[in-house]
Amino acid sequence: MYATIREQLYAEGWAIGRAKGMASMLELLIDMRGISLTDELHERLAGCQDENLLLLWFDRAVTATSLAEIFDD
Repeated sequence: MYATIREQLYAEGWAIGRAKGMASMLELLIDMRGISLTDELHERLAGCQDENLLLLWFDRAVTATSLAEIFDD
């Protein structure tokens, strides 16, 4: 049982770390594109742990010219 709980916590830690890394890279990309994040969107991005959503936002950010093009659904 201990190994199962330990493995689960380890996997969850990795998932959180991946999401934080993805969010940091997305924030860097947005900044490099000359788009400024609002405080609200910065918090939304920093708190997001959905890797699929982060990837969607990243894909949009590659060509976006506004925050709306990235984050509006």
